[in-house]
Amino acid sequence: MTLSFPERRRSVRAAVGANSWLTLPSTWPVQLLDLSLSGLAFSSPFDLEPGRTPSVRVTFAGQAFNSKVRICWSRRRTTISSNRSGFDIGACFVSLEDGSRRALESFLNPSAH
Repeated sequence: MTLSFPERRRSVRAAVGANSWLTLPSTWPVQLLDLSLSGLAFSSPFDLEPGRTPSVRVTFAGQAFNSKVRICWSRRRTTISSNRSGFDIGACFVSLEDGSRRALESFLNPSAH
């Protein structure tokens, strides 16, 4: 039996494995897990409480992407099969500069450019 649920997301998402960096006062590496035009999910060795506004930096196919994000949720990884410790965190984009928006749109829909 296969269960089907309606898609509730407002925009298309892409699974990614690109390494990226999160900047609060300090900088640490995070791994992007999921990406859309409105936000992203990433894994982090550290927890971040909702409402914080760090910056995220990543490179998509040679194009720089920088954005301030607002943390929406955070949960500790509980699966034993995961070889990553830490937290999975979701965030929405606060502001996107034109170059970063173009890099993101190009990455999410390469056939459109």
